[in-house]
Amino acid sequence: MAQDLDLPQLRRRLASGDGPAFWRSLDALAGTEAFQAYLRTEFPGAVPLAQGPERRGFLKLMAASFALAGLSACDAFDGRGREVPYVVQPERIVAGAPLAYATSALFDGFANGIQVTTRNGRPLKVEGNPDHPWSRGGTDVLGQASVLGLYDPFRSQAVQHLGRPAAWSAFRGALLARLAALRETGGAGFHLLTGPVTSPALAAEIDRLRSAYPGLRWHVSQTVPRDGLYDGARQAYGRPLETQFRFEAARTLVSLDGDFLDVGPGQVGLSRRWIDARRAAQAEGRLLTLHAAAPTPGLTSVKADHTLAAGSDDLARLAADLLRIAEGAPPQQAAETADGPRAAWLRRAGAALLAARGRGLVTAGIGQPAAVHALVHRINGALGNTGTTVVHTAPVPVSGAEDVSALIEAMAGGRVGTLLMLGVNPVYEGSGELAFAEHLARVPFKIHAGTYFDETAAHADWHLPLAHPLESWGDARSLDGTVGLIQPTVAPLYGGRSAHEILTLFGPESPEPETPAQEGPERGLGLLKRQWRRPGEDAAAFEARFAEALRLGFLPDTALPMESVALTGRVADPVPASAAEDRAAADRIEAVFRPDPCVWDGASADLGWLQELPKPLTKVVWENVVAVSPRLAERLHLVTGDVVAVEANGRRLEGAAWILPGQAAHTVTLTLGYGRRVPDHLAQGLGYDAQALRPAATPYRLSDVTLTKTGRRARPVTTQDLGTMQGHDFVRVQALGAPSVGDPPGAVVPSFYAEPPSAGRGAASADAGARGGRAWGMVIDLDACIGCNACLTACQSENNIPVVGREEVARGRWMNWLRVDRYYAGDLDAPDTHFQPVPCMHCEAAPCELGCPVEATVHDSEGLNLQVYNRCIGTRTCQSYCPYKVRRFNYLDYTGGMAPVAQQQRNPDVTVRARGVMEKCTYCLQRIAGARIDAAKDAHAPIPDGTVETACQGACPTRAIVFGDLSDSSSKVAAARRDPRNYALLGELNTRPRTTYLASLAPGAEPGREG
Repeated sequence: MAQDLDLPQLRRRLASGDGPAFWRSLDALAGTEAFQAYLRTEFPGAVPLAQGPERRGFLKLMAASFALAGLSACDAFDGRGREVPYVVQPERIVAGAPLAYATSALFDGFANGIQVTTRNGRPLKVEGNPDHPWSRGGTDVLGQASVLGLYDPFRSQAVQHLGRPAAWSAFRGALLARLAALRETGGAGFHLLTGPVTSPALAAEIDRLRSAYPGLRWHVSQTVPRDGLYDGARQAYGRPLETQFRFEAARTLVSLDGDFLDVGPGQVGLSRRWIDARRAAQAEGRLLTLHAAAPTPGLTSVKADHTLAAGSDDLARLAADLLRIAEGAPPQQAAETADGPRAAWLRRAGAALLAARGRGLVTAGIGQPAAVHALVHRINGALGNTGTTVVHTAPVPVSGAEDVSALIEAMAGGRVGTLLMLGVNPVYEGSGELAFAEHLARVPFKIHAGTYFDETAAHADWHLPLAHPLESWGDARSLDGTVGLIQPTVAPLYGGRSAHEILTLFGPESPEPETPAQEGPERGLGLLKRQWRRPGEDAAAFEARFAEALRLGFLPDTALPMESVALTGRVADPVPASAAEDRAAADRIEAVFRPDPCVWDGASADLGWLQELPKPLTKVVWENVVAVSPRLAERLHLVTGDVVAVEANGRRLEGAAWILPGQAAHTVTLTLGYGRRVPDHLAQGLGYDAQALRPAATPYRLSDVTLTKTGRRARPVTTQDLGTMQGHDFVRVQALGAPSVGDPPGAVVPSFYAEPPSAGRGAASADAGARGGRAWGMVIDLDACIGCNACLTACQSENNIPVVGREEVARGRWMNWLRVDRYYAGDLDAPDTHFQPVPCMHCEAAPCELGCPVEATVHDSEGLNLQVYNRCIGTRTCQSYCPYKVRRFNYLDYTGGMAPVAQQQRNPDVTVRARGVMEKCTYCLQRIAGARIDAAKDAHAPIPDGTVETACQGACPTRAIVFGDLSDSSSKVAAARRDPRNYALLGELNTRPRTTYLASLAPGAEPGREG
């Protein structure tokens, strides 16, 4: 639908109130003929079926994700190695019964507590760990997709020497002579390159290595660095510090490009703390308001109650203005240098901070430079927030490492003889101006250890397969410092070793061939126990303590202690721009660099689940785009899909433009994680490589770039208009103190049809309970939903939902059972943004049931709308009858051709659907059935509230989804139905959906109730 749009006309339409209150895309807002044609053909017919997807890409996709065929794709091994029948039943293992292990998922080196469900020794599903003090039961998209990464056939499966398969013994032999020379020179010329290290056990191994080789130099490479946070604290307090937020003590929040709700190491823990504080404020009759300014929209800024699109230079000036307000200048006086939306935002945010003095919270994100972070620390100090809403600890990552630029300098000078690159990919993730591969060629002995044979492995002499976290022992700290334990849920599939084990090969002990007892995960367990056994601790006492820690998944009371801080000398305010500079800045275009919200830095780019996961704001899949503002699009006459060239400092990249509402006027956004260059991998050739333009000194911003049209057009694949519903009032917003926008209690739309046997909305559901039945239902809190997509990935993992590929999504054949609609409201340049998860509604008066000619979609006695796959003949009538557009049809055999061992890696409780079958959300019927069976064993006892948790509900970090039995008046879901904000989506159609929503919250007109 790349069609020229009249953006000024759209602005006038919205300003006049003639446009829709909520809209999903610029095409939908304009109502173009192309958009109307898309709606008419949204459910494609059988004609394109003969046009299968491109064969090579289709085969890659099948290998990667259709079947999770990790054990059958790359060599003759079929997963049936030493096969011995049980003689003695293993302890705690019941054939066919699930077994959960508490462990940790790693995100840029930081840990989030998870539980991994296994079945007969096979990891199947990641859940949150409710006992973990940081993650509190939530997960994120990368944690959910980690189980797919375990079985990924593109993972490294063997030691390689100069690109040819080798063995561990061959590597140890080659290492012997090199280590002997290093011992003689004290390790001179020996360099170690890792990612950020939060693992105490790995840090101890590095320390032992540095003791054995005093000349060893350790460097850290990170695609998404946190240096600005630590350098800002150093400027403000004289030392690097980690900043922790206490949202529960705050009454108002101000975010300067903050990212506490965005995908990242802190998302799971911080988003839970934020929504808990917001709910507590609502219970007190007030709103924990969030004021956000950002150059490009993110999950934090779009969830704000007051939003401002501001370029990077303006953000620094906003921070200086807020500091003047905090130090005594009236908000009106500080805002005199601003005009329009900027002045209004500054006055409002400044007044809110002053009103909440000592209980406000100002934050900045990783994309901001150290100077802005230092100003933020001073704002919090001047307002008395430090020590109450903002506290500080020592940095979580282990210190003492140099940066990559020091390694580049040493390589350029020929001073690097041996380089061990452990779990990093600097050839891809390094800035283009560093030319890492060019310098790497000068190193005589270079070793790469990673989970993939990637861009860096191709330039190394030796490549070593690194074990996946789900098949190795280890530890790592969460953002609050809590030490999470990592334990294997399965033996290494491809003979990989953990980072700890690989480092021991370089230790002072000679790496002689190991005995079987010294190999594999048991060696890693020994290293981990060595780290955490206290000096002089009794063996039995330690084993008991360690076993309890493994059961919990973390070591209790290991969070880092709060540190006292004092501000040092004043930080210089940004120099006010002259009128001439302001005019020049108005013509200058800046580029900001951000990690991709799905594949992050590209390390997981081979996972089909993440590639086919719609980006939260653009809903683009399988690529990245160049995000531009509506103002910039007007100025340069751009439309979505125009291929543009972005140039700076003699370097250039090309990508498809995407007009993004809420983007700062003169800012373009380039996302990381794409443009991979690994032959025959799933990520090969997808999108552009933003690292080509990324500067090493300022990795999140280029202050001056040239943006030009190439004259070509592309078609970014997006799901933003897929499932467009006909109607109105999709999203409701409850202003604080205003009359309720929810449905009236007990409201029922008159109907000519007979009352459904399992009818029940709100309090009426008690009738079902009186008859002895259950009435399953779901309530989704739109105020709590941050659009993170964890629910989508969890649903895909739980329900064996296939990945279909870029071409099939472009045809409208996206298969996910759950979608998260993104709606805009208001102005193009600074709209309000709302997220709405839309699963099957499980309507009590379901139109789909009326339309099916073979009764393949039916209702059961507990109110579930069931799909009987064996009856389905593929007429797709139910799909056309569904007003919510939540049914998916298997146009092709997306799951066929799998080896038997690959099929075992699916959830055995969920049917794998064939071609020609309709499918949809089932409320995780398999979990409900499991609870019924358990209840039947206990004399058909009632199922306690909370026993059944859907996959989407369990994954949500903000607990936006509540599920349970509506006939139980004491259940959480019944209580949510009684909330005055509760309403039914398209309730005017009288479908009586079992899934309902709680309206989003917004500030009210009445003063004094915000904050």
